[in-house]
Amino acid sequence: MAIKSNKPILVVTAFNASGHTAGLMQISEYLIKRGFQIYFVAGPTFKASIEALGAVYIENPFVWDDIYASAPAGADATWDIKHIFGASVPTAHRVLKETLERVRREHPTRQVIIVHEALSGGLGPFVYGAPLPKGYDSLPKVINFHTTIYAAADENLPPFGLGLPYDPTPENLALWQGISQQMVPVMTDVLGHYNDIYASLGATRPLVGPFFDIILGFGNATVMATTPSLEYPISHPDPTLRLIGGLPLKPLPADYAHPAWWPTITANAALPSSSEKKKLVFVTQGTIHRDYTEIIMPTLTALSERSDLLVVATLGARGATLPDTFPVPSNAIVADYLPYDAILPHAEVFVSNAGYGGFMQGVMNGVPMVLAGTMADKAEVAARAEWAGVAVNLRAQRPEGVAIMAGVDKVLGDGGYKKRAVELRAENEGMEALVRFERIVEELVERE
Repeated sequence: MAIKSNKPILVVTAFNASGHTAGLMQISEYLIKRGFQIYFVAGPTFKASIEALGAVYIENPFVWDDIYASAPAGADATWDIKHIFGASVPTAHRVLKETLERVRREHPTRQVIIVHEALSGGLGPFVYGAPLPKGYDSLPKVINFHTTIYAAADENLPPFGLGLPYDPTPENLALWQGISQQMVPVMTDVLGHYNDIYASLGATRPLVGPFFDIILGFGNATVMATTPSLEYPISHPDPTLRLIGGLPLKPLPADYAHPAWWPTITANAALPSSSEKKKLVFVTQGTIHRDYTEIIMPTLTALSERSDLLVVATLGARGATLPDTFPVPSNAIVADYLPYDAILPHAEVFVSNAGYGGFMQGVMNGVPMVLAGTMADKAEVAARAEWAGVAVNLRAQRPEGVAIMAGVDKVLGDGGYKKRAVELRAENEGMEALVRFERIVEELVERE
């Protein structure tokens, strides 16, 4: 579709990891088809895919893999915030500034809107007083896209990070408040770290307040691709917060080649009766925290004697393999890399480490889940999935095989999980996330 000159230029920026970038790539693809011109700042691994969308690719060269690999044992979400996301800020800020200046040179009369993934790092210093890019009298309007659960402080919600169940009794409310107070020194240290970084980039005002409130407050609109049914009740939502529903499923590429073992899946699906079909269990460790001893190997082992099940595992990276010493069970198939949307339509249960992107793909495919994860945001994702009635939460980073089997059997034996998964899929589809996102862009244009 031809670019329409009456539409704003969109500068999209995301942290250099798939879970932070993929959603904005899908949104960008839709908006480009709707006539928008997009400059997309992302890591080098996304260059070809972004250019294939029709966007102008801008490289952010920040590499976080080595930092992640050096994390000390027991490193938690606050360590990631300081040492990975914090470390990304100077490079992301420089690249965003250069990109905005380039856009102004190339399009001196066009309105610019920044579409900013909440942890991408480059925007914050501008918000707190760093010098504006050349050619701008004020910071462009911002859509802040958040790629995980709602994490702002709320006295009526469990504090972020522990995965505590939502049960707002007076006793729990007091407990949550006490935990939040205990976390103040840690988060104060995080804010001090960010203030030093921001000041080095020219910021003139300090960050004050809960960290996630700050991160979620960068935009004129803060957008989350989810629905209220997948979030705890928020007591005092920021008026800029917009829940647009899950991003729709993408069709597999026309040139996608199914793996050689795919006829096993289709033949099983074609069996005439449910008693003859094996129930398909799909298991993944995600694409970042890929320690296969945590979920994949225990799941394969736990379900190895189940003749009623067909287990498919993906290792999350091309060329990846399980240890030679691990025998793959006869009822299992292991793939190095497999698009979730290829296999999930055939799955009865989705076992994963509760990464938010994978969780939402489970929702959008209407598949109930068994979730095991405590790192980063994963305990919170699993807790919300359990609360929403779509998943069994194992509450462990390394669940025992017996717990995995019990979780799978619970989902298979209780039709309520599948019913709820189908309801949530319909709710999310009905919100038409991409249409809603475009409307938010249009609203910001109208207020210019």
